[in-house]
Amino acid sequence: MVDPRYITITVQYEPRPRYGRSLQWIAPELKDSALTIIEDQLDGPTPSRTWAGLVDGPTYERFAEAWRLPKDTDETTSQTAGDNRELATHTYTLDGMNWEAGHESPIVCVSLKVMQPA
Repeated sequence: MVDPRYITITVQYEPRPRYGRSLQWIAPELKDSALTIIEDQLDGPTPSRTWAGLVDGPTYERFAEAWRLPKDTDETTSQTAGDNRELATHTYTLDGMNWEAGHESPIVCVSLKVMQPA
């Protein structure tokens, strides 16, 4: 069984995105998760949105499979949680054309940070 993960997804959009602004559109596997918007800059010069929250193990497993996340990565870093526990942190950046529809995408890129107890 996979342990729960704390994930942060930051989506950078093209100016004035007409669609693709919901978490359900970007990551349907996470639509029923506890992720919430922690930053909403859609009206800014570089539109972006950030969602974050704890994801249970089975949901994370479906998400990781759908996004083809590697089981291990060279980009693993360690961070210390508030209670001095070490967290293994994996960071990924994905090109916005992964969300292409009709030869266009409202997304420039997606940054994903996955943290799990080490």
